[in-house]
Amino acid sequence: MLELIINNFSAISNFAMAISTVGMAYYSKKSIDEMKLTRVEANSAEVVVYFEVDAHRMYLVIENVGSTVAKDVKIKFEPELINSRGRESNTLKKISYLPPNYKIKSFFDMTHSYYSKYKKHPQNKFIISYENIYGEIVEREYESDLNYLKDIHFLNSESETMEMSLYKIRKEITKLRRN
Repeated sequence: MLELIINNFSAISNFAMAISTVGMAYYSKKSIDEMKLTRVEANSAEVVVYFEVDAHRMYLVIENVGSTVAKDVKIKFEPELINSRGRESNTLKKISYLPPNYKIKSFFDMTHSYYSKYKKHPQNKFIISYENIYGEIVEREYESDLNYLKDIHFLNSESETMEMSLYKIRKEITKLRRN
């Protein structure tokens, strides 16, 4: 009888140990998967697209803020980027290779010219896709809204920067030609 109790107790304790071993294996795998994801994220490219405004000049900036190279970078704009002269921005839609911590800055337009033509500042969605070092295709979407410049434009409209002076001169010459 004592032997039967000991055998049952032994079986129950072995069963409890087996369950705890399965639980530990599950949580170990979960921890390993999380560490792997953290390593992949820390060693991946991260491409961002945005507008940078400097002294009434708008630049389109594409930057890899990640720690590895981004390959075959493709960018779509919704709606299409068209400057105040009616030209579509095609120069930065495809980039074959973007190194880590590298920035490409391309002149887009003058804030006052763009606002004069469209009566608003650019509001776009940037859709980016690229291949990371693991061969995975990564897709990102960013929203850009420069309407906050409307207030800044009015605040700075009296500043006599060279661009503003040339803009005013061009505007006056255009009026003269019409007359």
